[in-house]
Amino acid sequence: MAYVFSALLGQIPMLAVLVIGFVLVGTRRSRLGPRSATLAMAGLGFLTFDHVLQTLWTVLFPRLVASLDLGSSGFGMISFSVGLVLALLTAVGIGLLIAALVTRSPPPADPPGYGPGHATPDQPSRG
Repeated sequence: MAYVFSALLGQIPMLAVLVIGFVLVGTRRSRLGPRSATLAMAGLGFLTFDHVLQTLWTVLFPRLVASLDLGSSGFGMISFSVGLVLALLTAVGIGLLIAALVTRSPPPADPPGYGPGHATPDQPSRG
């Protein structure tokens, strides 16, 4: 039981970072733009799913080893397969976060003649 507790306790910081990421992206959707926010949410979703699966694998693997009667090659194949799936989920999640960064729309530019140092229609220019 101590193994399970320590495995779960060690996963809390990453889970907290992912939850905070969801909150930040959700509250800044208008600043990020809809496409970037959607990509970021999808990336965080993949990373959260991956994190949950990694935690389950960490907790269940010792029990799996104890309960199944497989040779070392069988365990190697299972471990390789699970590791490959988890690595792909991580890669997709990070790729989506990178895509969210590079697809961010630039902020709208001020029309010509507006902005700092220029007169607005309701304010005469000083010349």
